[in-house]
Amino acid sequence: MSVVALSELLGASVRDATGAVRGRVREVAIAPQDHLTRVAYLIVKTSDGERTLTPDAITSAGASVRAATDMSAWERFVPSDGVLLLKRDLLDQQIIDIHGRKVVRVNDVEIE
Repeated sequence: MSVVALSELLGASVRDATGAVRGRVREVAIAPQDHLTRVAYLIVKTSDGERTLTPDAITSAGASVRAATDMSAWERFVPSDGVLLLKRDLLDQQIIDIHGRKVVRVNDVEIE
């Protein structure tokens, strides 16, 4: 399994099943109520608005993201409460490291 840095994933081009570039990754979302550490979906900025791409619809991720489905199958993004957006809510924020008992700044996040 590969590890991708959040900073590498943000802004990455997103290709659909045909290989055509359909947009760029704007945000990575986690739904803590469903699973604390699993990515719920990527928010992709497309020419048709923002859409969500779930992990099971992704065949590869890194400097570019490849989807297994066409863009028409991607749902429109609807903001909701209870979703943690990694770029907005975590990146470049100060958090408390309870194990080291200190405040640290989040410079990047590794996603497996």
